Amino acid sequence: MPRRPSLCLALLLLFSLPHAVLADFSLDLPDGERLDVRVWGEDNTGPLFVWLINQYGETEGPHNLARRLAERNATVWQVDLLDSLLLQRSNEVVRNLDGAPVAALLHEAVDSGRGPIVVTTCDRMTVPLLRGLRAWQEEATDMNAVAGGILFFPNLYRGTPVAGEEPELLGIVSATNMPLAILQPELGTNRPRLEALLATLHRAGSPAYGWLVDSVRDYYLLRSVEPEAVELEAMGGPIPFDVTRAILDTPTQLLAATRLLAQTPRPDRPAPLDEEAEAPVLPAFGLVERPAYDPPGYDLVDARGVRHQHTESLGRVTLVNFWATWCPPCVHEIPSMNRLAAAYPEDEFGIVSINFRESPAHILNFMEDVNVDFPVLMDEDGAVSGEWRVFAFPSSFLLDRQGRVRYSVNTAIEWDTDEVREVIDRLRAE
Repeated sequence: MPRRPSLCLALLLLFSLPHAVLADFSLDLPDGERLDVRVWGEDNTGPLFVWLINQYGETEGPHNLARRLAERNATVWQVDLLDSLLLQRSNEVVRNLDGAPVAALLHEAVDSGRGPIVVTTCDRMTVPLLRGLRAWQEEATDMNAVAGGILFFPNLYRGTPVAGEEPELLGIVSATNMPLAILQPELGTNRPRLEALLATLHRAGSPAYGWLVDSVRDYYLLRSVEPEAVELEAMGGPIPFDVTRAILDTPTQLLAATRLLAQTPRPDRPAPLDEEAEAPVLPAFGLVERPAYDPPGYDLVDARGVRHQHTESLGRVTLVNFWATWCPPCVHEIPSMNRLAAAYPEDEFGIVSINFRESPAHILNFMEDVNVDFPVLMDEDGAVSGEWRVFAFPSSFLLDRQGRVRYSVNTAIEWDTDEVREVIDRLRAE
């Protein structure tokens, strides 16, 4: 508790720093498009961060970080690619962005004479970042002119796989050999995949480094009292202590990562790219029938301290649902799951939900406001979710009477529909 007064003072300063924008500019692209660049710390002599605004357009967090970096002698160029290029804010659009705009920004940054130069962003926007680094490599005359990239909680996958299947990395990951620093939240959904991502980058020749950001989840940089994007409403409200601390530490992490990248040797040519692996995987919606297989099972305590095991579901059809309270679609489907559970005798059909890395106290508090008519099991370390190969939340699995997975769902759906009940009744009749 003694840290709280100084933290509150730091938070007050965080949101009251003087406006550090000194000069903005527009960059014309060869295809006739134009990028609008917001500049922080124009007269500074420290590193230059080329900052790609996230896909939701949320700017409060990045702007505050840019101000604080400018206070520490860095220059920040912030660009909202989707806004400048008049593109829809969607996962598919971001995943299909080529690297030309980012490469043009890097050429402009090199011509500015500033440095070291680092390009940074988060989530799915890391895809065009890597493509831009490689496109810049193909045209660069001095490979040492750009230090590399800093990626916050990157999502570099071809798309959301069928629930229960491992996701595939996009081809650009295996074609990236520039230095990278990856800042991965300790509680983030892709934390278990960090080692595999780093291994893929290392095989490609990238001297990639990984840091865990303690005690926070994905999107922590975008936390705000009143989010600007509807998609991030679940990240609104009072900012938790651990998130505030992580945000306050971020400028120091960025500057330290930049120094490390600047000292790291760079390749003399880009790595080869498998174009076929760049094709996105189309999402699968609704119930997807699976070849029957035995799942990993579970042995977990629910929010009220009662232990549950996978074998309890034998003899009835069971819906196993992986979710989290910070996931709006997860919360949205709870009422329809309640109605579905009420439509069947308990010995014929049941629902077991497995919560991802939240505390029993938090879940019990949540259930004071949201009615949940089925057990909520606590996967506090995320191990069971990893064993079931859960990639997105919510993810659900429909088990037959023998306890085998027969259907899976990797999105939120309305569960009490005729279509779902027909599937359940068919499994009950087997």
